[in-house]
Amino acid sequence: TLTQLEGRAIAENSMVVLLQGLQGEVTTVDLRNESTARGRVVNVDAFMNVRLEDVLYRDRRGKLTELQDLFITGRNVRYVHIPDHVDIMKTMQSQLAKIHRVRNFASHGGGRKEYELLDWSLELTHNTLFLFP
Repeated sequence: TLTQLEGRAIAENSMVVLLQGLQGEVTTVDLRNESTARGRVVNVDAFMNVRLEDVLYRDRRGKLTELQDLFITGRNVRYVHIPDHVDIMKTMQSQLAKIHRVRNFASHGGGRKEYELLDWSLELTHNTLFLFP
């Protein structure tokens, strides 16, 4: 199983921090099977597994179903819509700061070596994020 420390390491070196920053936001998740789910983000883990609440689920035939809670495995996520009002860069910076605060608190300053985060080039166009390593 994945430890919390390993999960944080995966998250801080991937774009999953952006999705984790959507906690509490209402958004739409497009699934690989052509269905969609719109709801409030409760949690996103390091593997992009997403838990939504107050969900309106639309299957690929267009049938709507209201659900109290929905868990979506990361491998089934095709696309996550970022709400227009979300500042992508600020959200990512905030999430990375949270990860670092937890890490620094846990280490109690005990000689732990920090490392540089990957240097990503980000291009933001109409609230769509393009990533260039």
